[in-house]
Amino acid sequence: MGDARRVLTAALLKKRAEYRRYWLDFTVGLAIKFIFFLGTLYAIPVETGREAAARVFGFSLWYLSAHLVAKLGNAALEEAYLGTLEQVLSTRTRPGILLLGTIVAELLLSTLWVALFLVLATAILGPRRLWTGAAAIAVPAAVFGLAGLAGMTGVGLLIMGVSLRFKQVGAVTEVILYYMLVFSGFFLPAGSLPRGFHALNGLSPLAWAVRGVLEGWRVFGPACLVAACWLAAGVAVLLSQWNWSRRAGRLGSYV
Repeated sequence: MGDARRVLTAALLKKRAEYRRYWLDFTVGLAIKFIFFLGTLYAIPVETGREAAARVFGFSLWYLSAHLVAKLGNAALEEAYLGTLEQVLSTRTRPGILLLGTIVAELLLSTLWVALFLVLATAILGPRRLWTGAAAIAVPAAVFGLAGLAGMTGVGLLIMGVSLRFKQVGAVTEVILYYMLVFSGFFLPAGSLPRGFHALNGLSPLAWAVRGVLEGWRVFGPACLVAACWLAAGVAVLLSQWNWSRRAGRLGSYV
């Protein structure tokens, strides 16, 4: 318990230092994403408060997940590039605890940017319409949101595992995240998507989370199954590539 607390504290301090040093970069990132949100909002106007809340829920979940997946996908490469990875791994703290601290710290501090987005979205959509819709979807949003976040954590762990062998996978991460942003069903109506996208969305934890909010509890089983499969796949790939990189002596390499 003490190790976990110290790891979380260290991860939070490191993340806070990143925000203090690169606050302008993060602010510009928020502005770009909000402009994108506005563009889709005016291209396909919302009709009801429930629809408005579903769009904001989907975007917020994607925003939170994108921070986490990007962090996991680049964490090993960043530490290796700085020459600190071997120092981190030489501590007595187990690697699993270090990873858990990174995940929790990223989620906690990323909620600050999600909160800023919610303030802006409320100002644009109107507090009464948005929060009336939010009250209607609160319970399924909480349940399906947790399932979707668990699945996206699995995606991040899988990319992290792949990065131990192939190193620079940042471009692949961006493709995955922006595909999910555009085609997960909270911006573009599901009925307007080609059939191929429906097949791909069957594998997306984010798309299932949005479907859960829009369609209700009948998709609870498939949503949880997809999330569990991604989480299991992420853990399996990370463990296998971790063992490979230790045997091959590639942990500290960034090329």
